[in-house]
Amino acid sequence: MISRTGSGWPGVAALATILAAGVGVTFYGLSVYLPALTGAGADFSLTTVSVETAFFLVVNGLGGAAVATLLTHLDARLVVLGGLLTTALGLVLVGRADSVWVLFTSYALMGAGFAATSVIPASHLVALWFTRRRTVAMSLVFVGLPVGGAVFTPPVAWLVESRGIEGASPLLAAGLLAIGAPMTLLLGPRTSEQPLPGSDPEDVGTPFGGAVRSRWFVLVTAALSLGMLSQLGLLAHLYHAVETRIDAPTAAWALSLTAASSLVGRLVASWALTRLRLSTATVWLLVTQGTAIAVLAVADRGVVVALGAILFGATMGNLQAVQPLLLLERYGPLDFARILGRGNLVVTLGMAAGPVLAGLLHGWTDDYLIPLAVTAVPALVGAACMARAGRLSPSTGIAGPTSTPPLRPCPDPTPDPAP
Repeated sequence: MISRTGSGWPGVAALATILAAGVGVTFYGLSVYLPALTGAGADFSLTTVSVETAFFLVVNGLGGAAVATLLTHLDARLVVLGGLLTTALGLVLVGRADSVWVLFTSYALMGAGFAATSVIPASHLVALWFTRRRTVAMSLVFVGLPVGGAVFTPPVAWLVESRGIEGASPLLAAGLLAIGAPMTLLLGPRTSEQPLPGSDPEDVGTPFGGAVRSRWFVLVTAALSLGMLSQLGLLAHLYHAVETRIDAPTAAWALSLTAASSLVGRLVASWALTRLRLSTATVWLLVTQGTAIAVLAVADRGVVVALGAILFGATMGNLQAVQPLLLLERYGPLDFARILGRGNLVVTLGMAAGPVLAGLLHGWTDDYLIPLAVTAVPALVGAACMARAGRLSPSTGIAGPTSTPPLRPCPDPTPDPAP
């Protein structure tokens, strides 16, 4: 059955704010914590902290599956608030880490907390609040990702540099809670579950088991996992690649240009994805991303770096935004949170593998040409998987004897909340 909540556009703003703050102190913040934890006099090696970063992503993926289940039983405000508190505890521990196990614990807490404050709860709530303007709302929520990188990363870096990781981490935890906790009040209460008027509960989506065993789910999840492998593989090494090939100032503005292009790309996508077939748009996102990484693999001049950064940035965030939209369009809202949780787990494992793959190849070659060229390939393979999935009919590929017929449109007697 489907539950409706009473938020809407204020909730979209709140989710984007929570996402921006959370990604600023975790996902983007990890690159700031790395030199602080591995510099002169620090207790940890670069390899150790790099493994911790991959561990953060793995825990984030595993946590997302658990969060999806919690959202079907608990008030979403409690889930998100719990995620904020867990992330804050992880931040405090980062500053006090004096052993590998404490560092592992802190990164695990941040990964689990981020899972409860990012993609899964945001997508779940938007799916409940909106029908006709769902794509626009989802795209606007995910604008929080590049905003978080652009707005929150500089003060995070300043705090860590000026106070050290031990002095900065409690302030970062307090700041996250001060920004995020009040925003949870705008997420709306969980109402009693009611079927949509005029519909039967069995008609509003595909059950979890049928969805995750379907051929379409496997192809789409593989496509997005390969795409995110390529994306994180480049993102983790972009600064170092440009710095070693050209210079540090060029590397710095390449990152800034990537972030700016990502923000513009998300805003454009909020309009374009309502007018394009989602599967076709995803194919082009993957092809463009693979092409951009290939351009950056050979870039030895600023203008070529700029071209690659703009193309890469335009695709960077939209791949994450299309996953919930694709799954919701295909399988309906019945078991959406659980289906997204399973898909997000696989995609997150791809994200964790990307930086490791590129790092190993760089260690073997001592150059970035081959590592980045190889990193471009999974995105292009993903585009082929997505193109194949786009040719499957809605009733194709559901495993087992109880295949689900094409979904009938769900009536929506209640209009979306007014802006």
